[in-house]
Amino acid sequence: MRQRKDNLGENGYSISNMNDMFEISEISVAGILKSTPKAVRFFLDLSTACVGCGFARFCTLRDVISAYQLDETLFLEKLTKIIVQNPSQGEQNEIIP
Repeated sequence: MRQRKDNLGENGYSISNMNDMFEISEISVAGILKSTPKAVRFFLDLSTACVGCGFARFCTLRDVISAYQLDETLFLEKLTKIIVQNPSQGEQNEIIP
């Protein structure tokens, strides 16, 4: 097989740029809401129907970004700030995919 020389993965995405956001964007909405209760306010402020939605356990953050036509970078940056808390401010939550 021929190898790519342009530093792109098999799907055409830059591997070095994608790794940081790839993991969080593939997490289910229900996982975020369960592990980080403060995220409920985040989703409500964006006027999404994610909180209380029966499909939240199947939808990924990428699905939400796509369905609501949100800016991916801004969405993930703000959500990451909510998830990654300063340990002195309270309990540190783990993300459950």
